[in-house]
Amino acid sequence: MGPWVSPFREGNLDWRSSCSFVAFLRTLTRVSWISLLPSLLLLAACAPKKIDAGEWQCAPLGIGAAGASQFPAITDPVPVPWSTGFEDGFCGYPKQNGPGYCYGDSVTLVTEPHFSGHFAAEFKVIGDEENQTRCVRHGELPEAAYYSAWYYIPEALKDVKSAWNLWHFQGGDDPDSQHDLWDVSLGKGAREGEWDLMVLDRPSGFETYRRPEGSRISIPIGSWFHIELFLKRRADATGEIALYQDGEELFYRMNLKSEASKFTQWYVGDFAGGATPPDSHLYVDDVSISATRTSISATP
Repeated sequence: MGPWVSPFREGNLDWRSSCSFVAFLRTLTRVSWISLLPSLLLLAACAPKKIDAGEWQCAPLGIGAAGASQFPAITDPVPVPWSTGFEDGFCGYPKQNGPGYCYGDSVTLVTEPHFSGHFAAEFKVIGDEENQTRCVRHGELPEAAYYSAWYYIPEALKDVKSAWNLWHFQGGDDPDSQHDLWDVSLGKGAREGEWDLMVLDRPSGFETYRRPEGSRISIPIGSWFHIELFLKRRADATGEIALYQDGEELFYRMNLKSEASKFTQWYVGDFAGGATPPDSHLYVDDVSISATRTSISATP
């Protein structure tokens, strides 16, 4: 097990607020946003510091053979397309339903900044705690798919001792026998405050894919940017990987030694081990898995 993740560790994320956010979300369908302004102010004032995704009252995601509502099992195939924009809280990662959970230092629902809709997720890394905050979607992931999310980093880290990791994949034959697979991380640029995207490919022998120095595209700081990763998982050496930033291809690799685990986990959030400064935060919105490239030309 690598140091970047804590599989099935739910941490101490809990609901410590007297506010009923679930009731607030339900109210959105019945009243106008203008009349909700006082409620929004109240929500901001009493928002919990930490939220356990398991506390959300989420609707079942399927119908059983007998016609009764049911939640998917942890090893069920992940439906494609799948997405969450956090408009229903953390119901995209409900631990009591099987297909996901959140853990770490602090994950919170926020109204600003957000990319689309009305909400986004804030992931905080606190230096003397776990050094990571994640939401995990798991099950039988597709053999070939595009994984994407919008990120907003208000302030760049100065340095990290281990890695500044945004996404992590791991898998195995079942939840109890997993190994690390792929990582999408940020590499430090030549100038202070510059970071760019790269991929660590463990199945291919710990290969690192990154644009050559001089052609790298730094991520923007203080504005939303889009990350999209194409994974073609195979049991032989016909795997493929491509990474895109704001719709532009950063690199593409094919005929790779790959891996096709029946059970796979996709970690989205923030890991910053040994970071300077030790406390940091970022925001994530519109997380998705799809069979085709995501169009980012439309205004949210």
